[in-house]
Amino acid sequence: MGLFEKILVPVDGSRHSLNAVCLAARLSQIHGSELRIFHVIDETILDQLVRFSDKERETVRDELKNSAHAFLSDMRCEAQLGVVTASEIIIREGIPHEVILHEAASWGADLIVIGKLGRRGIAHILLGSVAERVIEFSDVPVLTVK
Repeated sequence: MGLFEKILVPVDGSRHSLNAVCLAARLSQIHGSELRIFHVIDETILDQLVRFSDKERETVRDELKNSAHAFLSDMRCEAQLGVVTASEIIIREGIPHEVILHEAASWGADLIVIGKLGRRGIAHILLGSVAERVIEFSDVPVLTVK
């Protein structure tokens, strides 16, 4: 086995996430690693979408899950173009950085590869960055991809 046996790739559907998946797939191929592509439905965003729509919480949650399944499947296909099989795609719900760190610990990930969105200004001050929080609290190495 290589240096990294299990690589966790949390994604949000962005271009940065796709870049992270492609890099993680290459690393996985080099190290013979297991690759897990992972998405967190942000409970704060779910609450806001429910608040501002006429839909029930379960309906909004199902719509977010369907959207996530679609981009996760696309990202898994991208990873497989690099002759790597992403073992599974997973969707969870909660506070993104907390859920990512829990998943990394419970699965026994050796590396987290995450896309970094370049928030600036007030959005960065108020919301911060999931990647920054993962880096700050992670017990395993974190590789950020722009």
